Amino acid sequence: MTNSPSGKPLTVSVFMEVTSSPRTWEGMGILEREMKLLRALCDRGLRVNLISYGGQAENDMPASTRGGVRVLYNWMGLHPRTYMKRVFQVHALPLLRSDVLTSFDTHSMLAMLRAHWAWSIPMVMNMSYSWPLAARINPTVPQSQIIEAQAYEDEMLTKAACVIVANTDLLHTFVDRVPEAASKSHVMALYVDRDLFRPMEREKRYDLIYVGRLARIKNLEAMLEAVVRTKKTIAVIGGGTPGPDGEDIDPQYTAGLKHQFGEYKGIHWLGMKSNEELPAYINQARALMLCSFSEGLPRSMLEALACGVPVIGSRVGGIASTLRHEATGILCETDAESIAAAIDTVFSQPLLLQAMGANARQYALANLSLPEYSRRKVELLTDIARRHPVDSAAKRVASYIMRKR
Repeated sequence: MTNSPSGKPLTVSVFMEVTSSPRTWEGMGILEREMKLLRALCDRGLRVNLISYGGQAENDMPASTRGGVRVLYNWMGLHPRTYMKRVFQVHALPLLRSDVLTSFDTHSMLAMLRAHWAWSIPMVMNMSYSWPLAARINPTVPQSQIIEAQAYEDEMLTKAACVIVANTDLLHTFVDRVPEAASKSHVMALYVDRDLFRPMEREKRYDLIYVGRLARIKNLEAMLEAVVRTKKTIAVIGGGTPGPDGEDIDPQYTAGLKHQFGEYKGIHWLGMKSNEELPAYINQARALMLCSFSEGLPRSMLEALACGVPVIGSRVGGIASTLRHEATGILCETDAESIAAAIDTVFSQPLLLQAMGANARQYALANLSLPEYSRRKVELLTDIARRHPVDSAAKRVASYIMRKR
Protein backbone atom coordinates (compact mmCIF):
# COMPACT_ATOMS: atom_id res chain seq x y z
CA MET A 1 0.00 0.00 0.00
CA THR A 2 1.32 3.46 -0.94
CA ASN A 3 0.78 5.81 2.00
CA SER A 4 0.23 9.56 2.25
CA PRO A 5 2.16 11.77 4.72
CA SER A 6 -0.64 11.12 7.25
CA GLY A 7 0.09 7.39 7.11
CA LYS A 8 -3.19 6.58 5.37
CA PRO A 9 -3.32 5.06 1.87
CA LEU A 10 -2.56 7.71 -0.77
CA THR A 11 -5.81 8.79 -2.44
CA VAL A 12 -5.86 10.31 -5.93
CA SER A 13 -8.95 11.83 -7.58
CA VAL A 14 -8.87 11.77 -11.38
CA PHE A 15 -11.08 14.19 -13.33
CA MET A 16 -12.56 13.12 -16.65
CA GLU A 17 -13.26 15.53 -19.51
CA VAL A 18 -16.52 17.49 -19.43
CA THR A 19 -19.45 15.22 -20.50
CA SER A 20 -17.21 12.11 -20.42
CA SER A 21 -17.91 8.95 -18.47
CA PRO A 22 -16.88 5.29 -18.56
CA ARG A 23 -19.95 4.70 -20.73
CA THR A 24 -18.79 7.26 -23.30
CA TRP A 25 -15.36 5.63 -23.20
CA GLU A 26 -17.08 2.35 -23.94
CA GLY A 27 -18.86 3.94 -26.90
CA MET A 28 -15.53 5.23 -28.21
CA GLY A 29 -13.96 1.80 -27.79
CA ILE A 30 -11.35 2.95 -25.25
CA LEU A 31 -12.86 1.91 -21.89
CA GLU A 32 -10.50 -0.98 -21.23
CA ARG A 33 -7.47 1.02 -22.39
CA GLU A 34 -8.15 3.86 -19.95
CA MET A 35 -9.26 1.69 -17.02
CA LYS A 36 -6.17 -0.47 -17.37
CA LEU A 37 -3.95 2.40 -16.19
CA LEU A 38 -6.24 3.26 -13.27
CA ARG A 39 -6.30 -0.39 -12.19
CA ALA A 40 -2.49 -0.46 -12.42
CA LEU A 41 -2.32 2.52 -10.04
CA CYS A 42 -4.62 0.67 -7.63
CA ASP A 43 -2.43 -2.42 -7.89
CA ARG A 44 0.50 -0.26 -6.76
CA GLY A 45 -1.33 0.72 -3.58
CA LEU A 46 -3.19 3.89 -4.52
CA ARG A 47 -6.83 4.59 -3.85
CA VAL A 48 -8.30 6.05 -7.04
CA ASN A 49 -11.48 8.10 -7.44
CA LEU A 50 -12.67 8.66 -11.02
CA ILE A 51 -14.80 11.82 -11.37
CA SER A 52 -17.34 10.95 -14.08
CA TYR A 53 -20.04 13.01 -15.81
CA GLY A 54 -22.24 9.95 -16.19
CA GLY A 55 -25.28 8.99 -14.15
CA GLN A 56 -26.29 6.05 -12.00
CA ALA A 57 -25.68 3.65 -14.90
CA GLU A 58 -21.96 3.89 -14.05
CA ASN A 59 -22.74 1.40 -11.25
CA ASP A 60 -23.30 -1.23 -13.95
CA MET A 61 -19.62 -1.33 -14.89
CA PRO A 62 -18.34 -4.91 -14.47
CA ALA A 63 -16.17 -5.45 -11.42
CA SER A 64 -13.43 -6.87 -13.66
CA THR A 65 -13.28 -3.54 -15.52
CA ARG A 66 -13.64 -1.33 -12.46
CA GLY A 67 -11.07 -3.13 -10.32
CA GLY A 68 -10.33 -1.03 -7.24
CA VAL A 69 -11.38 2.24 -8.89
CA ARG A 70 -14.21 4.17 -7.21
CA VAL A 71 -16.40 5.95 -9.80
CA LEU A 72 -17.94 9.20 -8.53
CA TYR A 73 -20.81 10.02 -10.88
CA ASN A 74 -23.41 12.77 -11.30
CA TRP A 75 -25.88 11.26 -8.84
CA MET A 76 -27.84 14.52 -8.62
CA GLY A 77 -28.62 14.53 -12.34
CA LEU A 78 -27.26 18.06 -12.85
CA HIS A 79 -26.73 19.57 -16.29
CA PRO A 80 -23.13 18.78 -17.35
CA ARG A 81 -22.05 22.43 -17.21
CA THR A 82 -23.61 22.88 -13.77
CA TYR A 83 -22.07 19.63 -12.58
CA MET A 84 -18.65 20.75 -13.85
CA LYS A 85 -18.93 23.96 -11.82
CA ARG A 86 -20.27 22.21 -8.71
CA VAL A 87 -18.44 18.90 -8.78
CA PHE A 88 -16.17 19.97 -5.91
CA GLN A 89 -19.32 20.35 -3.78
CA VAL A 90 -21.20 17.30 -5.09
CA HIS A 91 -18.23 15.09 -4.18
CA ALA A 92 -16.88 17.20 -1.33
CA LEU A 93 -16.28 14.33 1.11
CA PRO A 94 -14.20 12.03 -1.14
CA LEU A 95 -12.32 15.05 -2.49
CA LEU A 96 -11.50 16.26 1.01
CA ARG A 97 -10.06 12.79 1.66
CA SER A 98 -7.85 13.04 -1.44
CA ASP A 99 -4.14 13.78 -1.30
CA VAL A 100 -3.65 14.69 -4.98
CA LEU A 101 -5.89 15.78 -7.86
CA THR A 102 -5.07 14.90 -11.45
CA SER A 103 -6.79 14.92 -14.82
CA PHE A 104 -6.82 13.16 -18.15
CA ASP A 105 -6.23 16.23 -20.31
CA THR A 106 -6.91 19.91 -20.94
CA HIS A 107 -10.71 19.76 -21.03
CA SER A 108 -10.97 18.22 -17.55
CA MET A 109 -8.87 20.82 -15.78
CA LEU A 110 -11.40 23.54 -15.01
CA ALA A 111 -13.35 21.28 -12.64
CA MET A 112 -10.06 20.21 -11.07
CA LEU A 113 -9.01 23.84 -10.65
CA ARG A 114 -12.25 24.59 -8.79
CA ALA A 115 -11.67 21.64 -6.45
CA HIS A 116 -8.09 22.80 -5.88
CA TRP A 117 -9.31 26.31 -5.01
CA ALA A 118 -12.04 25.07 -2.66
CA TRP A 119 -10.22 22.30 -0.80
CA SER A 120 -6.50 23.22 -1.20
CA ILE A 121 -5.45 19.90 -2.72
CA PRO A 122 -2.30 19.83 -4.91
CA MET A 123 -2.87 19.37 -8.65
CA VAL A 124 -0.95 17.31 -11.19
CA MET A 125 -1.53 18.37 -14.82
CA ASN A 126 -1.37 15.75 -17.57
CA MET A 127 -0.72 17.48 -20.91
CA SER A 128 -0.43 15.49 -24.13
CA TYR A 129 -1.12 18.58 -26.26
CA SER A 130 -1.92 22.30 -26.03
CA TRP A 131 -5.54 23.02 -26.96
CA PRO A 132 -4.95 26.72 -27.85
CA LEU A 133 -2.05 25.73 -30.09
CA ALA A 134 -4.18 23.14 -31.85
CA ALA A 135 -7.22 25.44 -32.11
CA ARG A 136 -5.28 28.04 -34.12
CA ILE A 137 -5.38 25.64 -37.07
CA ASN A 138 -9.19 25.62 -37.08
CA PRO A 139 -10.67 28.77 -38.67
CA THR A 140 -14.06 28.06 -37.04
CA VAL A 141 -12.67 28.72 -33.53
CA PRO A 142 -12.96 32.43 -32.55
CA GLN A 143 -9.70 34.17 -31.66
CA SER A 144 -11.22 35.34 -28.37
CA GLN A 145 -11.84 31.72 -27.38
CA ILE A 146 -8.23 30.79 -28.14
CA ILE A 147 -6.91 33.71 -26.06
CA GLU A 148 -9.20 32.76 -23.17
CA ALA A 149 -8.13 29.10 -23.37
CA GLN A 150 -4.44 30.01 -23.34
CA ALA A 151 -4.91 32.23 -20.29
CA TYR A 152 -6.67 29.35 -18.54
CA GLU A 153 -3.93 26.92 -19.56
CA ASP A 154 -1.25 29.31 -18.27
CA GLU A 155 -3.12 29.64 -14.96
CA MET A 156 -3.11 25.87 -14.62
CA LEU A 157 0.62 25.72 -15.38
CA THR A 158 1.23 28.31 -12.67
CA LYS A 159 -0.92 26.73 -9.96
CA ALA A 160 -0.15 23.05 -10.58
CA ALA A 161 2.25 21.33 -8.21
CA CYS A 162 3.47 19.13 -11.07
CA VAL A 163 3.12 19.11 -14.86
CA ILE A 164 3.45 15.88 -16.85
CA VAL A 165 3.97 16.50 -20.58
CA ALA A 166 4.12 14.03 -23.43
CA ASN A 167 7.23 15.33 -25.21
CA THR A 168 10.05 17.87 -24.97
CA ASP A 169 8.63 20.15 -27.69
CA LEU A 170 5.46 20.61 -25.66
CA LEU A 171 7.53 21.23 -22.55
CA HIS A 172 9.44 24.02 -24.32
CA THR A 173 6.15 25.57 -25.50
CA PHE A 174 4.83 25.72 -21.94
CA VAL A 175 8.08 26.92 -20.38
CA ASP A 176 8.38 29.73 -22.93
CA ARG A 177 4.97 30.98 -21.79
CA VAL A 178 5.27 30.14 -18.08
CA PRO A 179 8.97 29.93 -17.10
CA GLU A 180 8.22 28.76 -13.54
CA ALA A 181 6.75 25.56 -14.99
CA ALA A 182 10.25 24.32 -15.87
CA SER A 183 11.17 23.22 -12.35
CA LYS A 184 8.01 21.17 -11.83
CA SER A 185 7.62 19.55 -15.26
CA HIS A 186 8.32 15.95 -16.22
CA VAL A 187 8.35 14.34 -19.66
CA MET A 188 6.60 10.96 -19.71
CA ALA A 189 5.73 9.09 -22.89
CA LEU A 190 2.41 7.29 -22.99
CA TYR A 191 2.03 3.55 -22.59
CA VAL A 192 0.69 0.93 -24.99
CA ASP A 193 -0.78 -2.49 -24.26
CA ARG A 194 1.98 -4.37 -26.04
CA ASP A 195 0.17 -7.70 -25.71
CA LEU A 196 -2.85 -6.30 -27.55
CA PHE A 197 -0.88 -4.20 -30.04
CA ARG A 198 1.60 -6.67 -31.48
CA PRO A 199 2.68 -7.96 -34.90
CA MET A 200 0.09 -10.32 -36.40
CA GLU A 201 -0.01 -12.52 -39.46
CA ARG A 202 -2.54 -10.61 -41.54
CA GLU A 203 -3.08 -10.10 -45.25
CA LYS A 204 -1.89 -6.61 -46.21
CA ARG A 205 -5.16 -5.23 -47.56
CA TYR A 206 -4.02 -1.58 -47.49
CA ASP A 207 -0.78 0.17 -48.33
CA LEU A 208 -1.41 2.77 -45.62
CA ILE A 209 -3.66 3.42 -42.65
CA TYR A 210 -4.68 6.55 -40.76
CA VAL A 211 -6.16 6.34 -37.24
CA GLY A 212 -7.39 9.52 -35.58
CA ARG A 213 -9.82 12.39 -35.62
CA LEU A 214 -11.05 13.79 -38.93
CA ALA A 215 -9.99 17.31 -37.98
CA ARG A 216 -8.26 20.20 -39.75
CA ILE A 217 -5.19 20.01 -37.54
CA LYS A 218 -4.56 16.47 -38.82
CA ASN A 219 -3.78 17.84 -42.32
CA LEU A 220 -5.87 15.19 -44.03
CA GLU A 221 -6.23 17.10 -47.31
CA ALA A 222 -2.49 17.06 -48.00
CA MET A 223 -2.14 13.49 -46.73
CA LEU A 224 -4.93 12.14 -48.95
CA GLU A 225 -3.71 14.21 -51.91
CA ALA A 226 -0.33 12.48 -51.51
CA VAL A 227 -2.07 9.09 -51.43
CA VAL A 228 -3.88 9.91 -54.67
CA ARG A 229 -0.66 11.14 -56.33
CA THR A 230 1.19 7.95 -55.46
CA LYS A 231 -1.78 5.73 -56.37
CA LYS A 232 -1.72 3.95 -53.00
CA THR A 233 -4.59 2.58 -50.93
CA ILE A 234 -5.40 3.80 -47.43
CA ALA A 235 -7.79 2.83 -44.64
CA VAL A 236 -9.11 5.86 -42.74
CA ILE A 237 -10.31 5.07 -39.22
CA GLY A 238 -11.87 7.72 -37.03
CA GLY A 239 -14.59 10.33 -36.78
CA GLY A 240 -14.97 14.05 -36.26
CA THR A 241 -14.13 16.04 -33.15
CA PRO A 242 -16.96 15.74 -30.58
CA GLY A 243 -18.12 18.84 -28.75
CA PRO A 244 -19.73 19.03 -25.29
CA ASP A 245 -22.96 17.55 -26.67
CA GLY A 246 -21.12 14.67 -28.31
CA GLU A 247 -21.76 15.99 -31.83
CA ASP A 248 -19.04 16.75 -34.38
CA ILE A 249 -18.01 20.40 -33.94
CA ASP A 250 -16.93 20.70 -37.59
CA PRO A 251 -19.16 18.38 -39.65
CA GLN A 252 -18.62 20.41 -42.83
CA TYR A 253 -14.93 19.49 -42.77
CA THR A 254 -15.62 15.77 -42.55
CA ALA A 255 -18.24 15.95 -45.31
CA GLY A 256 -15.93 18.09 -47.46
CA LEU A 257 -13.12 15.54 -47.22
CA LYS A 258 -15.34 12.71 -48.40
CA HIS A 259 -16.70 14.84 -51.23
CA GLN A 260 -13.23 16.02 -52.31
CA PHE A 261 -11.75 12.52 -52.46
CA GLY A 262 -14.94 10.56 -53.08
CA GLU A 263 -14.03 9.57 -56.64
CA TYR A 264 -10.73 7.93 -55.67
CA LYS A 265 -11.43 4.26 -54.99
CA GLY A 266 -8.23 3.71 -53.01
CA ILE A 267 -9.54 5.51 -49.90
CA HIS A 268 -11.53 3.26 -47.55
CA TRP A 269 -13.55 5.21 -44.95
CA LEU A 270 -13.98 2.71 -42.12
CA GLY A 271 -15.43 4.97 -39.41
CA MET A 272 -14.85 4.46 -35.70
CA LYS A 273 -13.32 1.23 -34.40
CA SER A 274 -12.82 0.07 -30.82
CA ASN A 275 -9.35 -0.05 -29.33
CA GLU A 276 -9.59 -3.84 -29.27
CA GLU A 277 -10.27 -3.90 -33.04
CA LEU A 278 -7.44 -1.57 -34.02
CA PRO A 279 -4.50 -4.03 -33.89
CA ALA A 280 -6.06 -6.21 -36.60
CA TYR A 281 -6.61 -3.21 -38.87
CA ILE A 282 -3.15 -1.74 -38.27
CA ASN A 283 -1.58 -5.09 -39.09
CA GLN A 284 -3.43 -5.10 -42.43
CA ALA A 285 -1.44 -2.02 -43.53
CA ARG A 286 2.20 -1.64 -44.50
CA ALA A 287 2.63 1.77 -42.84
CA LEU A 288 0.66 4.24 -40.73
CA MET A 289 0.37 7.88 -41.82
CA LEU A 290 0.17 10.82 -39.43
CA CYS A 291 1.08 14.12 -41.09
CA SER A 292 -0.53 16.62 -38.71
CA PHE A 293 0.24 20.33 -38.47
CA SER A 294 0.65 19.94 -34.70
CA GLU A 295 0.78 16.95 -32.34
CA GLY A 296 1.44 16.12 -28.73
CA LEU A 297 2.27 12.43 -28.52
CA PRO A 298 -0.25 10.61 -30.74
CA ARG A 299 -1.27 7.27 -29.33
CA SER A 300 -2.04 5.86 -32.80
CA MET A 301 1.63 6.29 -33.71
CA LEU A 302 2.74 4.39 -30.60
CA GLU A 303 0.19 1.63 -31.24
CA ALA A 304 1.44 1.23 -34.81
CA LEU A 305 5.04 0.98 -33.60
CA ALA A 306 3.98 -1.70 -31.11
CA CYS A 307 2.41 -3.62 -34.01
CA GLY A 308 5.70 -3.47 -35.90
CA VAL A 309 4.22 -1.10 -38.47
CA PRO A 310 6.46 1.87 -39.43
CA VAL A 311 5.08 5.41 -39.48
CA ILE A 312 5.18 8.16 -42.08
CA GLY A 313 4.91 11.27 -39.93
CA SER A 314 5.27 15.03 -40.11
CA ARG A 315 8.23 16.69 -38.49
CA VAL A 316 6.23 18.21 -35.61
CA GLY A 317 5.86 17.76 -31.85
CA GLY A 318 5.92 14.26 -30.44
CA ILE A 319 6.07 12.68 -33.89
CA ALA A 320 9.45 14.26 -34.62
CA SER A 321 10.81 13.57 -31.13
CA THR A 322 9.72 9.91 -31.17
CA LEU A 323 10.30 8.61 -34.70
CA ARG A 324 13.84 7.83 -35.79
CA HIS A 325 14.09 8.77 -39.45
CA GLU A 326 14.61 5.71 -41.66
CA ALA A 327 14.84 3.54 -38.53
CA THR A 328 11.27 3.38 -37.17
CA GLY A 329 9.62 5.55 -39.80
CA ILE A 330 9.99 8.40 -42.27
CA LEU A 331 9.72 12.06 -41.31
CA CYS A 332 8.38 14.58 -43.80
CA GLU A 333 6.98 18.10 -44.04
CA THR A 334 3.25 18.84 -44.08
CA ASP A 335 2.82 19.62 -47.81
CA ALA A 336 1.46 16.99 -50.21
CA GLU A 337 4.67 16.89 -52.25
CA SER A 338 6.85 16.05 -49.25
CA ILE A 339 4.35 13.47 -48.00
CA ALA A 340 4.20 11.84 -51.44
CA ALA A 341 8.01 11.68 -51.53
CA ALA A 342 8.00 9.94 -48.14
CA ILE A 343 5.46 7.39 -49.42
CA ASP A 344 7.63 6.73 -52.47
CA THR A 345 10.69 6.26 -50.23
CA VAL A 346 8.90 3.66 -48.12
CA PHE A 347 7.45 1.62 -50.96
CA SER A 348 10.48 1.74 -53.25
CA GLN A 349 12.66 0.04 -50.61
CA PRO A 350 11.06 -3.18 -49.32
CA LEU A 351 14.06 -4.03 -47.16
CA LEU A 352 13.91 -0.63 -45.47
CA LEU A 353 10.19 -1.11 -44.82
CA GLN A 354 10.85 -4.49 -43.24
CA ALA A 355 13.73 -3.20 -41.10
CA MET A 356 11.73 -0.21 -39.88
CA GLY A 357 8.90 -2.53 -38.83
CA ALA A 358 11.27 -4.67 -36.76
CA ASN A 359 12.85 -1.58 -35.20
CA ALA A 360 9.41 -0.17 -34.41
CA ARG A 361 8.45 -3.21 -32.37
CA GLN A 362 11.75 -3.13 -30.50
CA TYR A 363 11.21 0.54 -29.67
CA ALA A 364 7.79 -0.28 -28.22
CA LEU A 365 9.17 -3.14 -26.14
CA ALA A 366 11.90 -0.90 -24.74
CA ASN A 367 9.90 2.28 -24.10
CA LEU A 368 6.12 1.85 -23.92
CA SER A 369 5.61 -0.33 -20.86
CA LEU A 370 2.44 0.12 -18.78
CA PRO A 371 4.13 -1.26 -15.61
CA GLU A 372 6.99 1.23 -15.99
CA TYR A 373 4.61 4.11 -16.75
CA SER A 374 2.43 3.32 -13.73
CA ARG A 375 5.51 2.97 -11.50
CA ARG A 376 6.76 6.43 -12.49
CA LYS A 377 3.28 7.89 -12.10
CA VAL A 378 2.95 6.53 -8.56
CA GLU A 379 6.39 7.87 -7.66
CA LEU A 380 5.45 11.34 -8.90
CA LEU A 381 2.07 11.37 -7.16
CA THR A 382 3.64 10.15 -3.91
CA ASP A 383 6.33 12.83 -4.10
CA ILE A 384 3.74 15.56 -4.69
CA ALA A 385 1.68 14.38 -1.70
CA ARG A 386 4.82 14.38 0.46
CA ARG A 387 5.91 17.88 -0.60
CA HIS A 388 2.41 19.38 -0.51
CA PRO A 389 0.62 17.77 2.46
CA VAL A 390 -3.01 18.77 2.92
CA ASP A 391 -4.38 20.24 6.15
CA SER A 392 -7.19 18.55 8.04
CA ALA A 393 -10.58 18.51 6.33
CA ALA A 394 -12.05 20.70 9.08
CA LYS A 395 -9.45 23.43 8.54
CA ARG A 396 -9.96 23.41 4.78
CA VAL A 397 -13.75 23.54 5.05
CA ALA A 398 -13.45 26.47 7.46
CA SER A 399 -11.06 28.23 5.08
CA TYR A 400 -13.47 27.70 2.18
CA ILE A 401 -16.39 29.12 4.17
CA MET A 402 -14.37 32.19 5.18
CA ARG A 403 -13.33 32.84 1.57
CA LYS A 404 -16.95 32.53 0.42
CA ARG A 405 -18.16 35.16 2.92
